[in-house]
Amino acid sequence: MDFVLAVVVCFLGLVLALPVLKRRKTFRRISYYIDQLPGDKWYPLVGSVVSLWGLKREDLFQAMANRHLRLGPIFRNWYGSLPVVHLYKPEHVQVVFKSNTNINKGVFYKYLFPWLGQGLISGSGPKWRVHRKIITPSFHFNILDSYGEIFAEKGACLAKYLQRFEGKGFVEITGDLTKIGLDIITGSNLTWAFNNTSSEFALAETAMGIKLGILEGNNTEGVEYANAIMSFLQVTYRRVANPLYNLDWLFKHTAVGRESERCCSVIHSFNQHIIQTRKRLLEAQGGLAVEEDELGRKKKVSFLDLLLNYQRSNPFADEEVEDEVSTFMFGGFDTTTATLTCAFAALGNHPEYLARVQEELDEIFSDEPTRKVTPQDVARMEYLDRVVREVLRCFCFVPFIYRNLDEDIAIGKPARVSSVGLSSSNVLDGYTIPRGANLSISLYNLHHDPDHYPEPFKFDPDRFLPENCAKRHPYAFVPFSAGPRNCLGQKFAMRNVKTLLACVLREYNVKCQQRLEDIKYTIEIVLRPVNGLHVALERRK
Repeated sequence: MDFVLAVVVCFLGLVLALPVLKRRKTFRRISYYIDQLPGDKWYPLVGSVVSLWGLKREDLFQAMANRHLRLGPIFRNWYGSLPVVHLYKPEHVQVVFKSNTNINKGVFYKYLFPWLGQGLISGSGPKWRVHRKIITPSFHFNILDSYGEIFAEKGACLAKYLQRFEGKGFVEITGDLTKIGLDIITGSNLTWAFNNTSSEFALAETAMGIKLGILEGNNTEGVEYANAIMSFLQVTYRRVANPLYNLDWLFKHTAVGRESERCCSVIHSFNQHIIQTRKRLLEAQGGLAVEEDELGRKKKVSFLDLLLNYQRSNPFADEEVEDEVSTFMFGGFDTTTATLTCAFAALGNHPEYLARVQEELDEIFSDEPTRKVTPQDVARMEYLDRVVREVLRCFCFVPFIYRNLDEDIAIGKPARVSSVGLSSSNVLDGYTIPRGANLSISLYNLHHDPDHYPEPFKFDPDRFLPENCAKRHPYAFVPFSAGPRNCLGQKFAMRNVKTLLACVLREYNVKCQQRLEDIKYTIEIVLRPVNGLHVALERRK
């Protein structure tokens, strides 16, 4: 009996130990190859990020970006017990982004799960592939044309809203523009509870079909919702930056963790209320009727309505609907805000570029200077397009993209095969980047690489003349990522920003108080000016 019991105990012990042993073997293999890379000194518990500790908020991002100058185009860091490989050269980025296998997002995206769930930005695996296939048609050019009316309406609202700053000297505008970005992403047709003339609901309008009315302050629910989103993003970056907050059981008992939970409660309550209301409305009218105008163009339909209509005849849970609507908002409003703000700063520092933009707009709107901007007008804004692309390059609002490798990466000369084992063709310039490792791709360093952008910190829209683009590596400019996980909303984003800028710049001249080279940035998921941006607006004569 004792012998049988001993055998059973040994067997159970072996079963329980196998996952631990397997994980140890995997970790040992990752460590073997990762530690052959250059990197900062490792310390117990905290890893090798000690060099970033104690830095001021305004110095942290630049210190992170400068590590490539100090350690080279590829290096490793340990964030506690998490190994991360950093790279930025376009030939390396191309291999990662083109892969159909290494498409899983890095571990840091898990901190967005409380808001975004398993949406297109944060999700991975088979579910992500299904969602990608479902959502791709939502960005067909006919649907994008229908959003053009919303962009134009919000652009007109923005120009009107900015009248309050006219003649007031230099004023800080990032707070108001953040609300404008959220406004654009949140609504479209549903006006029942959101009496609105606001410019802040454009994103809300395209995503959810609602109008928040934030800028006017006439909807306390909308204001609370917007503040919860912005607070959640700030809290999330604090978690990413502190290895101790990696521990869920510790994080939830901190003040930061409690604030994260509060924000998510506000966000989910608001989202679910909107989803159920829209669902009842669609049920009452027997589904979504996508009407066309006299020119055969689809009339505006919110992203939420498209998902709910799909859900009527396909297995798609309410939770999945909310995840994708939240993802659409997250991917849209903050980058819209940042692009608008920094475009004003760049053009405010370069009156010669502003004059060229306005000359182009004057020509396009020569028939009727104050008429509504159309998608056809936006397609003619070639110089403004170059300005926006240079803003995306120069300011790089999403400075890092993370991946978790399912396969070893293979680039360059063969590596030495060791007893640890090396799968076939898996070398990055002589270094093995093993499966299971996390990659950090620095778009900021990529977009400021002097090998591809001479005088990289100089703002110059002519970098994006066709002949100049043709000379560069195709992966030297990827503000919307690339490959299987590229941003589905990139055309949406470009049309949106160009429309908003056109509405403002055909009416106003802009000046910026700060020189571009003096602006310091901090990371709150996206890159933001530490002290905001101060802009003066003067009506054109």
